[in-house]
Amino acid sequence: MKLYTSLLTLLFLTGISCKETNQSSSTHNESTDAVNTEVVTKSKSTNRTYLCKINDKDWSYTKASGIVSRHKKTKKRTAIITFTNKLDKGSESVQLSYDGDSYQLESASIQLRLPKKGGGMMTAFYQMFPDMRERYPESDISGTLDLTDPTAASGNAELSKLNVRWEKENLEDPANSVITLTGIKFSDIGYSDSERLFGSKNN
Repeated sequence: MKLYTSLLTLLFLTGISCKETNQSSSTHNESTDAVNTEVVTKSKSTNRTYLCKINDKDWSYTKASGIVSRHKKTKKRTAIITFTNKLDKGSESVQLSYDGDSYQLESASIQLRLPKKGGGMMTAFYQMFPDMRERYPESDISGTLDLTDPTAASGNAELSKLNVRWEKENLEDPANSVITLTGIKFSDIGYSDSERLFGSKNN
């Protein structure tokens, strides 16, 4: 009888020990998962830089670059700053073109990935060039560029009521047929100047 009681006691204690071990292992795994999730989240957030609001929604980019060049025939100097947002499928971009001498914003080109009717996504194009102002009097763009730093550009821009150029009827949300970009401010955007790179060859 004593032997039987001892065996029951031993089995009971062994069961408690195993349960505690499993609970400890489960808690450790949950803790590890939480840490891993936090690291991934932080990594994703730091890969994007906020640029502006598009129709009151935040828009960020994953890459930015700039190039300054002078046209061989017209001698017009242009500075183009491009912001690209890499997505899981495709990409979006905001491209701003400034007069390289007056540093005033002259044109803009935007590509956005938006929901389309019937499901899926589509690329919507929005543009504003100097020769389009008469056709779209309600649209307006403005901004300035600072190239004081020989390698890093800074500037600002406001783009108001830009119309989608093509396939307007395919947009799921009609409100996306016209977009407004507000609060564009940027700094420390690396750029290259072809005149400095190639000297008189570009003149």
